[in-house]
Amino acid sequence: LMSGVKNNVGRGINMALVNGKTGELLDTKFFDMWGGDVAPLIEFLKSIQDGTIVLMATYDDGATKLNEEARKLIAELGSTSITNLGFRDNWVFCGGKGIKTKSPFEQ
Repeated sequence: LMSGVKNNVGRGINMALVNGKTGELLDTKFFDMWGGDVAPLIEFLKSIQDGTIVLMATYDDGATKLNEEARKLIAELGSTSITNLGFRDNWVFCGGKGIKTKSPFEQ
């Protein structure tokens, strides 16, 4: 889904959106949480449709620019660790828009 060869990964939070019914890749994005702005991440998180599988992984620093709103939106996807994510922590997560429970796929 994502790789340096595909040129769709970068520093910060890397995300892939997958259709929960068909398995089709819908979109990939990365958000620089060290030198970038959190606003595009928040906008992107709000645009995710119900039933979408959301895959996230950090590279380098995924936490410095995260604010309470961004963390809340990620928690709504099923994350329990996002509230504790700190500077240069490694984090991988698989959740979903509209999930009713917490995701067991997080480390």
